[in-house]
Amino acid sequence: MLRSFVCYNMWVMKIKIFAAALLLGFTSLLAQTLLIREFLISFYGNELIIGVVLANWIILAAIGSIYASRLSLKNSRPILIYAILQTGISLYLPIGVLLIRLIKNILGLSLGEGMAILPTLTTSFFILAPLTILVGAQFPFACRILSDFSKRPLQAVGRIYVVEAMGFILAGPLITYLVISKLNAFQIAFLAGLLNISCAILLLKTELKDNLRKIFIATLGLLLILLIFIFFAFSQKIHSFSVNKQWMNQRVLDYRNSVYGNLVVTKTKGQYTFYSDGLPIITTPFPDIASLEELAHFVALSHKNPKDILFLSGAAGGLIKEVLKHPLKKLDYAELDPALIQLLKKFPTALTQEELNSPYLNIKFIDGRRFVRLANYRYDVIILNLPASSTLQLNRFFTQEFFRNIKSILNDEGIFALRLPGSLSYIGEELRNLNGSIWNTLKTVFPVVKIIPGDYNLYISSKSNFEISPQIFISRLKERNIPTHLLSDSYLQYRLDPRWITWFTASMKDTTKIRDNSDLLPSGLFYGISYWNAQFSRNLESFFRSLDRLNFKLLLSIICLAGVGFFLCQRAFPKLKRASIGFAISSTGFTGMSVNLMIIFAYQSFYGFIFQHFALLVTAFMAGISLGSWLMTRKMLNIKNDVVFFSKIEAGLIAFCLGLGPLLIYLDKSPLEKLAFLFFILSALCGLLVGAEFPLANKIYRQNKENYTQAAGMLYGLDLIGSWLATLLVSIALIPVIGILKTCILLVAIKIISLSFVRNLAN
Repeated sequence: MLRSFVCYNMWVMKIKIFAAALLLGFTSLLAQTLLIREFLISFYGNELIIGVVLANWIILAAIGSIYASRLSLKNSRPILIYAILQTGISLYLPIGVLLIRLIKNILGLSLGEGMAILPTLTTSFFILAPLTILVGAQFPFACRILSDFSKRPLQAVGRIYVVEAMGFILAGPLITYLVISKLNAFQIAFLAGLLNISCAILLLKTELKDNLRKIFIATLGLLLILLIFIFFAFSQKIHSFSVNKQWMNQRVLDYRNSVYGNLVVTKTKGQYTFYSDGLPIITTPFPDIASLEELAHFVALSHKNPKDILFLSGAAGGLIKEVLKHPLKKLDYAELDPALIQLLKKFPTALTQEELNSPYLNIKFIDGRRFVRLANYRYDVIILNLPASSTLQLNRFFTQEFFRNIKSILNDEGIFALRLPGSLSYIGEELRNLNGSIWNTLKTVFPVVKIIPGDYNLYISSKSNFEISPQIFISRLKERNIPTHLLSDSYLQYRLDPRWITWFTASMKDTTKIRDNSDLLPSGLFYGISYWNAQFSRNLESFFRSLDRLNFKLLLSIICLAGVGFFLCQRAFPKLKRASIGFAISSTGFTGMSVNLMIIFAYQSFYGFIFQHFALLVTAFMAGISLGSWLMTRKMLNIKNDVVFFSKIEAGLIAFCLGLGPLLIYLDKSPLEKLAFLFFILSALCGLLVGAEFPLANKIYRQNKENYTQAAGMLYGLDLIGSWLATLLVSIALIPVIGILKTCILLVAIKIISLSFVRNLAN
C-alpha cells in the first residue's frame, strides 16, 4: 500500500512538472506574440523591427538559460525558484505591455514620429529583459526538477524539451484563432499570469513541507485572487487608459486586433483616421485629394476606354469614388482584412457610404496576390495601392513572379499601375535603389513601362504601347466629363512636362547593377528596409550599404576558412573537441530558424497571405521538434555509438538544405496549389531533425559525467544563440541580398563544418 501511495505521488508530481513545462512553451509564445505586436504598433514596424525585437528576445532567453544552468545545480529548492520565476513572469508581462504603449510618451516622441533602429534596439532590450531572462531561466530548472523526481537525468532533458515544444504547438492556433482577436492585451497578460501562478501553487504544495511553504502558498493565493479581481474589474480600464496615452489623447473610437493586424479608429474635429499596425491608411471624409486624384485619374486616363478595373488593397477612402467618375462596367476590390470594411461601415461618412454602396463595386476579402493567382477574368486597369516593399508581406506584390501573374489577367491593351516613394528635388542612394529594383523588375515582364515622377513615382506598365501627355489627359477628361479639384489644364501641363522624366532618368543614372526583385531573391525588401531606415537613422546608412555589397563567394570562402582554422585548432588542442557539440547545436539552431524563415516566406510569396496557415506552419515545425526529441529520448539509451548516430542527423540536415533550394524553385514555377501541403511536410521534417539532436547532444556533451542539467541549460542557450543569429541575418541580409538558393548553400557549408567537428570527436 505504501509503495502504491509513493508511486501515485510520483506520477502526480510528474504530471505537475510536465504541466509546468507545457505552460512554459505556451507562455513563451503567447508573450512573444503579444509584445512583438505591441512593438510593431508603437514603432511602425517592419521586418527589421520584428527582427530586432525577436533577436533581443532570443538572446535574453539564452542569457537566462545559460546563467540558470549552473544556478539550478546549486539550489536546494529548485521548485521554489521555479515558482518564483513563474510569479515574476506573471507580474511583469502586463507591465511590459504598458511600457511599450507609453514608450513614446516617456521618450518625448510625437504620435507620427518613427523611431530609429538603435533606440528601438536599446528600448526593446531593456523592456524585454526582466521577462525574457525569467523565461529562459525556467528550462534548466524544469530539467533539474524532473531529474530529481524521475532519477533519470538523461531522459529528463529530452522530455522537458518535448513538452515545452508541445506548449508552443498548443499556443499557436489558440493565439491565432481565439486569444488575440477576442481579448485585449491586458486581459491576455493577466490570463497568462493566472495560469502561471496557479501552476506555481500546485508545484509548491508538493515541494515545501514547512512554514515557508505556507507563507509562499498563502502569498500566491492572495496574488491569484488579486489578479482575478483585476482581470474582471480593471483590465479594460487599464487597456483604455494605455490606448489613450499611446494615441496622444486623441479620441479613440475603436481599437481591435484581427488575425491580420491591429486596427484603430480615431476622430479629431470631424475627421476619422483609420490606422493599421500604427500607420494611418484612410482619412475620411476629407482625404488627401491631390494624391487620390493623381493616382486614380493618371492611371485611368492612360487607357483609351477603361471598363473593368481591379484594385489591390487601399481603395476605400477616396480612390473608389474617383475611379467611379469614369464610365465603368465593373470594379473589383481585393481587401485582405474584413475588419477594415466593418470599421468603415461602423463609422460611416458620406464619402465611404457612397463608395461601399456603389452597384459597380465587388469587394473580395482575399489576399491580393492570391486573388490575382486564381483570377479567371481579364481587366483593363489594375491598380496596386500599397506602401513600398519594406516588409515581406508587401514585397511579394513587387516581384517578377507577381508581375507575370498581373500580366496574365490584363487585356491586350490593359495597364498596371503602382506607386513608389519619389522626389522632384533629390534622389538619394536608398531611394534610387528602391525605385531601380522595382523599375528593372517591371521591365523584365512588361514591354512598355512609363513613369510619372513626383513625390510618389507612378509606374504604368502594359503589354502594348500607350501614350501619356497633357493633351491626351485633358482631352479624355473632357470626353468623359470628369470633375476634379486639382487636375486643371495648367496643372497637367506642369506635372506631365517632359523635363521631369528627363530629370528622373538622369538622377537614376545606371540601374543595371541594382538587383531585380523576385520571390526567391527579394531584393526589394532589402532596399525598402534600407530606405525606411534612412528616414529615421542616418547613422546606419553605411551599415546597410555594406550589407548591400555582400558577396556570396566571399561569404562561402570566409565560412570555409574559419572552419578549417578551428579544425586545425582542435587537432592542436584536444580539449577544444568538447566544444564541437556546442558548435553543432548552435549551428543547428541557426539552420533550423533559417529554414523555418525561408519556408514561411516562400509559402507566403507563392500562395498568398493566408494568416492561419502560418500558424499551422509553425505548429508543423514545433510538432516535428517534439516528435524528433521524443523519439530520440526513447532510443538514445540503446544507441551504441552516440557520435556516429549524431553524425547521421547532421548529414540529414545537410541533405535537407541541399534539396530545399531546388524544391522551392520547382514549387515557385508550379501552378498547382495542391502542392502547398509539401511546405507543412518540409517544416515538420526540419523540426524532426532539429529536435532529434538536442537530447543526444546533451548525452554526448556530458559523457561519463553526472551533471546533465547544467549541460541542458548550456546547450539550450547555445541553440537560442544560433536562432538569434539567424533572426538577425537571414531575413534582413542573406535572403534579400544573395537569395534563398545561395543561403541554402551557406547552410550546407556550415553544417558540413559542424559534421567534421563532430566526427573528430570519434578520433
